[in-house]
Amino acid sequence: MAKKKKYSDRELLFDLDFDEINSSLDTVVNPVKVNHQLKIAKKQKEVLSKNQQTFNKLIKKIEMFEVKIEQTKKLAIELTAAYSKDILPTEKKLGTAYFELALLLDRYVQSLKMTKKQDIDFQEVMVGICDNALSYIEPNEQQELLYDKYSKVSYKDNLENEKLDMFEQFREYMEDEMGVDVGDIDFDMTNEDEARKYAEKLKEQFEKKKIEEAEKEQNKKKSKKQLEEEQNQKLEEELSKKSLRSIYISLAKMLHPDTETDELLIIEKTELMKKVTVAYDQKDLATLLKLEMEWVHRTSENLQKLTDDTLKLYNKVLSEQVDELQQEIFHIKMNPAYVNIFQWLDYSPKYAHASLKEQKEELLHELKNIKKKEKEFQKQPIQKSVLIKYVKETLEFGEDDDVFGRMLYESSFF
Repeated sequence: MAKKKKYSDRELLFDLDFDEINSSLDTVVNPVKVNHQLKIAKKQKEVLSKNQQTFNKLIKKIEMFEVKIEQTKKLAIELTAAYSKDILPTEKKLGTAYFELALLLDRYVQSLKMTKKQDIDFQEVMVGICDNALSYIEPNEQQELLYDKYSKVSYKDNLENEKLDMFEQFREYMEDEMGVDVGDIDFDMTNEDEARKYAEKLKEQFEKKKIEEAEKEQNKKKSKKQLEEEQNQKLEEELSKKSLRSIYISLAKMLHPDTETDELLIIEKTELMKKVTVAYDQKDLATLLKLEMEWVHRTSENLQKLTDDTLKLYNKVLSEQVDELQQEIFHIKMNPAYVNIFQWLDYSPKYAHASLKEQKEELLHELKNIKKKEKEFQKQPIQKSVLIKYVKETLEFGEDDDVFGRMLYESSFF
């Protein structure tokens, strides 16, 4: 039986924003660079307030995550290219080698008289070898027939069973974690267009459920305290919008290209205004404050003059921005394009590339051992005792142990 793959949550989720994420990863965008550090500095013998300290911590987190996002995008692109160049071709060779070994064993066993127990053990070894091959490549017609010859369940039936297992895991996750009834699946999940349509259908259902829950929450009788908290939250949101807008307006007055006659300055300010507009649309307070400090106040002293109430509002917006940046990093890692290399995206580029190189070396070592076994079987007719011992030790130690070379060395052939 083919190896049963355990599907993780990331493989079961249909992320509906992958097109948008993929387009954003085509090029690595350079972050806005300014000359001043966005930080509230304390004067001598002065202690920063709690909100000032929180402001500095949030700004530091945002800057760290912005760097991390660019590094992650760059590393993901590099590792994907390296994986395609070094790992995939080696895996294809290794899968083919496993099937070649299985075909050799299949031919040799035809001339041997095996007991029922020996035949069962040999069958298990053959399925194991074919499973190893299938973990790297899709079988051709001859290879599929070989697998079906020794496996109790055909290759196609195994694929169908794995698809059903995948869907059941997906169903369980969606129902338990998301509260969405996915219903019955009546399409090929490997078909990208059909899967996308199905994902859109699930999104509609999920959005509908969110609306229903929101309406249900609104219809609940709320306490006086809850009503006051909701009102305060609305006021905070309105004030946050006004604060962002005031910064945006001051920057627009300073950076609008229509105020310039010099062609170079017009080009520079046009690009800056694009950044200002994007930052405002995305509620990117950190970038707006940096640009304001760079172009309007020309100094960080203005940050020290912010009132505690204003800082409280800023900190709320900055905290939301931190959460959004963390989500962006998560979505980059969960992009299906990076399914083969996502496990290395949390590490340094040096370690990640070294790990990929180590994986290639391990595959090459495994390939060398399989090729060695093939050559030994091709040298001469194999005695039944050697084959039986090889089967026994393969079942005991696994295919990675180089038992066959040792068996031949200990046999009467040498």
